[in-house]
Amino acid sequence: MLGALLLVFGGCKKDQDAQGPNGTCAAQSPIIKTVADLDGTVRFDAAVQQYLIYRAVPGTYDSVELGVVCGTLPADLQVADAPVRFSGTYREYANPPQAGPAGRTYYYLELTKVAAR
Repeated sequence: MLGALLLVFGGCKKDQDAQGPNGTCAAQSPIIKTVADLDGTVRFDAAVQQYLIYRAVPGTYDSVELGVVCGTLPADLQVADAPVRFSGTYREYANPPQAGPAGRTYYYLELTKVAAR
């Protein structure tokens, strides 16, 4: 019985942490870094059910930053594999999906600027 309750409440916690377009997007979570004029690619991540900006980390062959977009991505950029240039703030992402390849790091991404490349 206790195990079932933990599963139910644990599932709710993940949903609350993964707020993005319709929530606070963890404005209280720590800032990791602020970036300007970086190149990335728009993806829709089925694991978090949100758009994100995928960015390969320069100088590595298997590390990527996945910025879960806070707020609404402009409609003309909500296209799989759309190349973009963006600026914004990466924040700590609690409870990232565990499935998937190694080398992925999820962040909340508060965009200050985004445009098609």
